[in-house]
Amino acid sequence: MSSRNLWRRLERVVTAIVFDFPGVAGVAVTSFNSTHRLHIRANEEFPTASSIKIHILAQLLLRAERGEVSLEERVRVTPREHAAGSGVLAQMDDDVELTVADLATLMIVVSDNTATNICIDLAGMEETNSLVHGLGLKSTHLRRKMQDDEAVAQGRENVSTPAEMVGILERLHGGQPSTAVAKRCIEVLGKPKQGPLRAGIPADVPLANKTGGIENVRCDAGIVFLPRRPYAIAVMTKFGMGGLETAQGLITNVARRTHETMVTLDTTTEFGRGIPGLLTDQT
Repeated sequence: MSSRNLWRRLERVVTAIVFDFPGVAGVAVTSFNSTHRLHIRANEEFPTASSIKIHILAQLLLRAERGEVSLEERVRVTPREHAAGSGVLAQMDDDVELTVADLATLMIVVSDNTATNICIDLAGMEETNSLVHGLGLKSTHLRRKMQDDEAVAQGRENVSTPAEMVGILERLHGGQPSTAVAKRCIEVLGKPKQGPLRAGIPADVPLANKTGGIENVRCDAGIVFLPRRPYAIAVMTKFGMGGLETAQGLITNVARRTHETMVTLDTTTEFGRGIPGLLTDQT
């Protein structure tokens, strides 16, 4: 079986998982060191939930690089700024003071919505969209803060596609929008956190990712750092009818099956023979 046939097998397996999901799901996978791509509903638009925080982080770090924002600046967070949903800042009774860098970390690691809204103000909503669209990601839009129910009711949803979620990760891996920004962004995304991608990938394999979840929606996108064949994966769902656990199970299952294939490719020659000395227990 050639590597292309192995990839086709993965496509058949993942397609079956996706179409068995009680709702709508899409998947994109890109192998950075080969031409292999896996696209299943990859160009369909999905709500991003908190995965849009990858793009906010990139723009915030770009503004910091330009000297327009200081990551060391301390910001006072008051109860009137608390946002509903995920995070820890909204649970604080009194004012707290954190650096911009701390807020960015909270936005990614614990998906803190209060920190996210402050980061959106600092990064700029239109400026974030300008960065994303300038990178060629035309279907990705930041349209609202967390959790702006009025904006949701008006149809102003944050959206992207599986292909474009992989696309932002590809660009970061390739050093865009700048080498320093990309490196810092990946470092923050790589901080330990729980999520459905992590559940499908061994704990000792480095992963830089951001999960997202809102009503009837679950997604996760990340870079998996295999030694020879690093890759990006994005799995997005909408109209979920089986509850949160069902959607998370889909993402974990897709991640696990994809990783099995990528590890095999990572540790074999073009003829499919295991390479002596390479670890083969990464699954």
